Amino acid sequence: MPRFDAVQVLTALQGKTIHTLTGKPNTILRVDGDRVFVATNKSPEGRAVPIVWVQEALDRLAAEGEVVINVPSVGYRSAFMGAVLSTIPGAIVGHGSVKLPRGGAKG
Repeated sequence: MPRFDAVQVLTALQGKTIHTLTGKPNTILRVDGDRVFVATNKSPEGRAVPIVWVQEALDRLAAEGEVVINVPSVGYRSAFMGAVLSTIPGAIVGHGSVKLPRGGAKG
């Protein structure tokens, strides 16, 4: 089972713009302690997201092979979670979910 480290994933994305499953831009401003700051069209100055939320979504993707991207599944900031998960090598973005085929990326 691949294991992804949220801090490593987010640090590699720092300064980059990634897109939600619906195409909205999210820019990773910085990783700071246990939070990542993300700018969106609604919050261009950036809002903090707990890194533990990202880690939980990454762990589910690795364990289950698919994560549905909605608030009940991955919580508040689900669109950002989908954007991050979609950057994992080998990830396949489907209608409202991100899949990682077995034998896909290594964390």
